[in-house]
Amino acid sequence: MPSQSGWRSLDIGVIGGGIGGLSAAHELIERGFEVSVYESKSVFGGKARSLSVPNTGTDGRKDLAGEHGFRFFPAFYRHLPDTMMRIPYAANVSVFNNLIHATRIHVARAGKPPVILTARIPQDIEDWAVSFKEIFTGIGVPDDEVLYFVDRLFTLLTTCPERRLAEYEQIPWWTFIDAASRSADYQTLLGKGLTRSLVAVRAQEGSTRTVGYTLLQLLFGLLTYGGFDRLLSGPTSDVWLNPWVSYLRQRGVDFQSGTVIRSFQTSRGGVSSVTAEMDGQSRQISADYYVCALPVEIMTGLLDNSLKSLAG
Repeated sequence: MPSQSGWRSLDIGVIGGGIGGLSAAHELIERGFEVSVYESKSVFGGKARSLSVPNTGTDGRKDLAGEHGFRFFPAFYRHLPDTMMRIPYAANVSVFNNLIHATRIHVARAGKPPVILTARIPQDIEDWAVSFKEIFTGIGVPDDEVLYFVDRLFTLLTTCPERRLAEYEQIPWWTFIDAASRSADYQTLLGKGLTRSLVAVRAQEGSTRTVGYTLLQLLFGLLTYGGFDRLLSGPTSDVWLNPWVSYLRQRGVDFQSGTVIRSFQTSRGGVSSVTAEMDGQSRQISADYYVCALPVEIMTGLLDNSLKSLAG
């Protein structure tokens, strides 16, 4: 579309309508680009969207919403809350206002009472040491192993950025915390449990730089922000995703659902077009640039040699 100055706005095709695709569309449309979002499902939001549970609604109420994946927003998150502040929800408020702080954190354990944590604000190095110890005491891990784990955290805290990148990026978290030679409870709770539950990676494969510093950010949120968890005040689609899509539509984003990507066409300059299927019909998608926001498991099936060669 030509602008008043005669220049045409660049057309961007966003492939995938999950959180990544919606985030890209949001940033692009606010910067004056023409944006189209292509999604295979009939609704947008990807794996984060709410899924209604059939036959659970009573007395005229709609079916209950089932949720999948992470439902919390740690206090150290900055970019996502910033985006939420720019999504209108009701009069004079934004989607961000639907985030509420949790007052208690329950860590469930099979066959054992849950670990219950509350907010603490350390004042000095001794407070930090005591707070770290309180977090991990009473979970079944021997005290000497708890102290060793806390020592590992303090080692990370006192390490310069250069060493973090040069050395800790190369060391698996499992190795850094010496999990292989520790007790089964240490391995299960501090080795595997924290990484899978909070950082969402495998301890044996994730680097110390990635796992360790993400974990520290989460712990800092717990110790300094009055609780590291913020939760949505309602079903994800109702209080976040649907208002988001509505806002982007109002801004001019073109949403195309039911669009299944089949292949990418390339030229020496990059991706020239995208072949998709809509309503059983093949269609060519053309844009000046493309942003691919497909899940990894989908994208791997679309990679061919011509597409891989563009990465070189």
